[in-house]
Amino acid sequence: MTPSELDGLRQFAVDTAREAGRLTLRYFRGEFDVETKADDTPVTRADREAEALIREAIASRFPEDGILGEEYGFVPGAGRRTWVIDPIDGTKSFVAGVPLYAVLIALVEGSYSTGEISTSRVLTGVIHVPPLDETLSAARGCGAHWQTTRGARVATVSDRRTLEGARIATSDFSDLHRREPDLARLIDAGSGLSRTWGDAYGYLLVATGRMDAMIDPVVSPWDIAPLPVIVEEAGGRYTSLDGSAVLSTSAIATNGAIHDALLLS
Repeated sequence: MTPSELDGLRQFAVDTAREAGRLTLRYFRGEFDVETKADDTPVTRADREAEALIREAIASRFPEDGILGEEYGFVPGAGRRTWVIDPIDGTKSFVAGVPLYAVLIALVEGSYSTGEISTSRVLTGVIHVPPLDETLSAARGCGAHWQTTRGARVATVSDRRTLEGARIATSDFSDLHRREPDLARLIDAGSGLSRTWGDAYGYLLVATGRMDAMIDPVVSPWDIAPLPVIVEEAGGRYTSLDGSAVLSTSAIATNGAIHDALLLS
């Protein structure tokens, strides 16, 4: 696939994510019902409608591609490519009226529904934060594109070289302490700033140089599918917590220089 073709797929994903984001804003900070799913996570009408919108756009433009989404599961395609969707990453933030939720769309080479796959199979990815009107996207070999209300620019990671003083985010530090106590203590002892700017927004901050690392001890495929290509095209590194270059059940993204210092042995 040529860089021009990949960039065209990136732009389609950006346009679709932004359209879905506008839909979510019709509900954001309004009145709506919140249901609890079997995994004890919340879901709203906005989640379902945004995913339906994205699925319809993909099916219309790329009818042979498969689709994996958080709300409506896996629909296989011809096997050449799979789109991975999280219509609202950070539904808890959305429900609470916190403007750090995101629409996530990724395109993965081949068929993908569950299990580990190489991050090299992620061809393009988008993080769109509707309330902030901020969009970060990338395609393999095409760089990372950062669009804000102040205009467009190239996204690049920070240049911090050591863990000492590093700015590190995770979705929930108490959960990190429960699941990975050694890593949590390392961060407590060595970092200069630790914050719970979590979910996809934390990874956006890493790829744009405002944080040095983002860590998630437990993730689902739709939470992370866009992240490897975005972080890597911005000059950083993305792996599971054991250092494998895979989409897995854990995730760590850094500026690259401090990555090894944070990996689990």
